[in-house]
Amino acid sequence: MKIIDENGTAIETPDLTLGHLVGGTEPVEHPAVEGVEEVSHYETVTEYPGGGRDVRKVIDVPGVTAQAAWTEQVPVQRYIRYTEEELAAREKERQQAEEAARLPETIASLTRQLTDLQLALCELYEGGGV
Repeated sequence: MKIIDENGTAIETPDLTLGHLVGGTEPVEHPAVEGVEEVSHYETVTEYPGGGRDVRKVIDVPGVTAQAAWTEQVPVQRYIRYTEEELAAREKERQQAEEAARLPETIASLTRQLTDLQLALCELYEGGGV
C-alpha cells in the first residue's frame, strides 16, 4: 500500500517515532478513452491444388472500447507527523513505562534489603543477650 506525507509525496520508510499512519484514500483520475475499431486482414497460410486455402487473421490495429473519464479512490496510508506537544507527551509516556518496568526490580531489591535487615536484627537480638 502506498504511504504518502502531508504534501502527497510517496514515502518508502516513514519514521514511526516521529509520526503515525492513518488509513485513507487518494483520488486517481483516469482520462476518457476514445473507441477504436479493430483493423485486420487475412493472410493465406497454405494454398491447395483444388482451390482451397488456409488463412489466418492478422490484427493490424487492436480494437479499444470507448470509456468515459472516471475517478478511482485508491487506498493509501497517510503519514501524520507528531506535533512538538505530542512528541513531548510520548517521551513522558516512554519514561513512565521504563520506570514501571523497573518497579518489580526495585520492589525485589527492597524486599531483599528488608529481609537482610530483619536477619541482622534477629542475629543481634539473639546474640546480644537481650
